[in-house]
Amino acid sequence: MAYDVLFVDHGNPGSDKKYLNLKQHIPYAVDDINQIKTSPYWQVSSYTDTDKFNFDWEPNSHEKHYKHCGINNYGLADNGISLEHKMPAELHINEALKIHRTDKHLIFYVDTGSKKNYLPNLEHKHDVKRTRFFDSWQKVAKRCANKMTSEYCWIVPSDVDATSIDFTWYPDFWETNYLHIFGSKWQRNSGVMFVHRDWLDDTNEFKYRNDFVVKGDQDAYDKFFLDFFDDNSKISFSTFKTNTSLIRFFDNHFDTIKRLTSKSTTKYFWVLSGNCDYEGFDLTWLPDEDTYDHLHTFPSNAQVYGDTFFIDKHSFDIKSKEVTNFKHYQTINFNKQQSVKRIPYDSLVISHYDFAKAIKDRYKDTPTKYFWITNKLAKPLPREEFQYDFAPDYWSPATIYTFGPDNDVMLAPKESGTWINEQVYDYPHIQKRSNRATERTPMDVIFISYDEPNAEKHWQMLKEKCPRAKRVDKVKGQTEAYHTAANMSDTDWFYAVFAKHEPIESFTYDWQPDRLKSPCHYIFNGINEVNKLEYGHSGVILYEKNLVLATTDPGLDFTLSAKHDVVPIVTAINRFAYTPLMAWRTAFRECIKLKYDVDTTGDIEQKYRLNVWCTEGEGTNAEWCMRGANDAVEYMDSVNSNMDDLKKSYDFDWLINYFTNKYGEIND
Repeated sequence: MAYDVLFVDHGNPGSDKKYLNLKQHIPYAVDDINQIKTSPYWQVSSYTDTDKFNFDWEPNSHEKHYKHCGINNYGLADNGISLEHKMPAELHINEALKIHRTDKHLIFYVDTGSKKNYLPNLEHKHDVKRTRFFDSWQKVAKRCANKMTSEYCWIVPSDVDATSIDFTWYPDFWETNYLHIFGSKWQRNSGVMFVHRDWLDDTNEFKYRNDFVVKGDQDAYDKFFLDFFDDNSKISFSTFKTNTSLIRFFDNHFDTIKRLTSKSTTKYFWVLSGNCDYEGFDLTWLPDEDTYDHLHTFPSNAQVYGDTFFIDKHSFDIKSKEVTNFKHYQTINFNKQQSVKRIPYDSLVISHYDFAKAIKDRYKDTPTKYFWITNKLAKPLPREEFQYDFAPDYWSPATIYTFGPDNDVMLAPKESGTWINEQVYDYPHIQKRSNRATERTPMDVIFISYDEPNAEKHWQMLKEKCPRAKRVDKVKGQTEAYHTAANMSDTDWFYAVFAKHEPIESFTYDWQPDRLKSPCHYIFNGINEVNKLEYGHSGVILYEKNLVLATTDPGLDFTLSAKHDVVPIVTAINRFAYTPLMAWRTAFRECIKLKYDVDTTGDIEQKYRLNVWCTEGEGTNAEWCMRGANDAVEYMDSVNSNMDDLKKSYDFDWLINYFTNKYGEIND
């Protein structure tokens, strides 16, 4: 049984032609409800395509008393074609009725300050009116509703890909009076909206839709590519074939981008970095409506102060006059939706720990803005634990970064090379990071002995405490003994533990030197068994291997002849007074150096130590210790502190002769 068909004309363009076409297929179709004779009857909207609709369809017998509506392509209830009753009837949504809408509604094309790439194509296919963005998308929708002559309209921003919009979409028919807002992959509100002319902006009748996803247009806004004049910039820029301007990076992002506001031809613009790999990064991204005027930045690796920006030209131009760097900028959106990969930096592997020298040697030739420095002697952590993907902060001044408690790995900027003279600390911007990059490599421990009565005892104590310890024994001459120890060492520094040192429990030989300083010796404190002084004379020394080998003609003291520093950590008890000669010899040599410092510098602390050596002592051979101290003062006065004469105290044979000549043979 065929039901009558009622055509409802909504006044949309082409509706009269649709009616004539319907009459050709359905001769009994009418456009006047008074001509309807059957109940139920088909009601057809002028917005609907009827060519493929089956008007012979009938509901099941138990459903004939219902009003039947179909569904559209999105599964939404659509009354574009419905089976109606003359009397009110309960609604039934029937999925068997497929409704196709082909009508082309009016489009308001909103100028968002973009390049309007899609306007010509839209004008070719649709009735398009241009308008501008005003304050908010809700206000735009109301202004467009007030200008409409048809029942519905679409609102399309100029910065979206219009080909991603399905203009045949239609909502559930009971929601046609709503404002329907479509989102993109990144936005809840892309600016694409479907509006009924009766929509009121002071109601809650709006709905966010995800029936289809609007795509942004990656070429909607200007793109500026920051060139760092390095290999990474060449690699990165090669991926951008068109629509991208190459801009030289000057010092920092803030000052560089300030220059771009006058160059941009669009309301917003992208800033891309030559140090980043943009594979997989979606440049169709657009901000949410309430953050359009914010500064948007995307992290580089895990660095939140990223290198990729989306900027409102007008807003930035105003706010940039109020601050001097990005970190004082008040409206920053640190975007978490996407991140950008930094292109790997250059890498330098060195065989020493003179990082200052490594930077000076490399900075002119490195092909990247930063470069890694690693030491071949430091055992790297597995790649899954440290991946060398740290991204420096380019918002701040270029910074040297070190990693782990031992600073065995360093990331240095090119410009640091122009600052550094002797040590890395010459550079003003240094950040030490706690995450480790290498396994800790302990320094060698070498026991040096000659004729000390307690040597074997102390050696066994050291081996028990530190099994990795090595020994140099009976090498005549201090310089020769130290060179032998240096050649024995497999590490850049080695702990020199002397036979007179009684190890203490608290010191574990795991202290590491500061890699940011120029290589030097480190003098630790010890406790003098006779006068109880606690300072560097009596302690373990961490020798820098290359400095040891380079010292062939020491002055008054081998250690003090090269760069050195003091570490105020107690390492040993100095058991030196086993015999009169040993007590006298140790005191004589040390007080020569103390008296020289006092005479040349006036150092108060050294003067105090000299006085204690000369006047205080207890225990075995304490008297000989004080004699040695006073004899040293006397000797310096007798030679008028002549350096050639003072340097004789470095020779153990000379010391024995001096002692014997003064006191004769002493029975130990």
